[in-house]
Amino acid sequence: MRSFKRALRWALLVLLLLLVGGVGASWLVNFRQTDEELTEEFQGQRIRPTIHRYRVPTRANDPDAAWRTIRFIETPADDSLPVVIFVHGAPSSLSFFNKFFKDTTLLNRARLVAVDRPGYGYSDFGWVETSIIRQAKFLQPLIERYRNAPYLMLVGSSYGGSVSARLAMNNPNLVDHVVFVSSALGPGLEYTYPISYYLDKPPLRWLIPPLLRLANDEKLSHRRALEAILPDWPKIKAGITMLHGQRDELVYPTNVTFAQEHLVNAKVKQFLLPENRHDIVLYKREYMTEILLDILTRRDVKEQVKTNSLAVQP
Repeated sequence: MRSFKRALRWALLVLLLLLVGGVGASWLVNFRQTDEELTEEFQGQRIRPTIHRYRVPTRANDPDAAWRTIRFIETPADDSLPVVIFVHGAPSSLSFFNKFFKDTTLLNRARLVAVDRPGYGYSDFGWVETSIIRQAKFLQPLIERYRNAPYLMLVGSSYGGSVSARLAMNNPNLVDHVVFVSSALGPGLEYTYPISYYLDKPPLRWLIPPLLRLANDEKLSHRRALEAILPDWPKIKAGITMLHGQRDELVYPTNVTFAQEHLVNAKVKQFLLPENRHDIVLYKREYMTEILLDILTRRDVKEQVKTNSLAVQP
């Protein structure tokens, strides 16, 4: 009995040390890069992104409202190129898409943009916004910035897909295509870890770092946020491409079915990957690039056909 108690005490001590060590380590991980680190990341490339910020009021037409700062990166301006805007999930930042900004084939075909969603990266890190509607309003200046592009595509990963959907709803005549990657779109069609509810309450809430607190707050509010945009799915007129892992246990593949049922005014193409979980951007980056290039190629063909048709008219 004495040796059992001793073993139990040691086991509890090890668990406590692991917990403290895990919490401590998590405070050091923020999944973001400073401006200087981003500049160094792309140093030496022929086509390098530049870093920008803009400010947007939290309430329109209110001089006393707080302002949000949004950071984004973009490759050099070229009015002849389509624009592709990447919107990340949680926890993450615009750096999640760095490898796309190093792909010369893609860089030669499109102007690339990636943004730190509100609260992530260097877009007021730690200041959470759980409303998809409001997040889309804070990213709307990006749509306005590229409104004259010959073609505008959004690529939303996980929670970023939710925000991309809202941007497409708000801009049916500006957004030409949306690529949903492992995207959470249907209310309740995702898994919530039981510990998430405990992490939302003191004292555990005080212990977890801002990045995980942000992601947890979004997670617990996600169903309500998706329900708020539910009536507006018919507003989307853009072409839709869906990539989803059939083994995704975090954001269920049934999100694809949900989207097909609600995108009544959009053409939907789906790619269900049998071997993948919630990891497509990480492990299928080249495959994603091929799909993006295919979309851009089909767009080029359509434009060429349209131009030729106009040319032969008397």
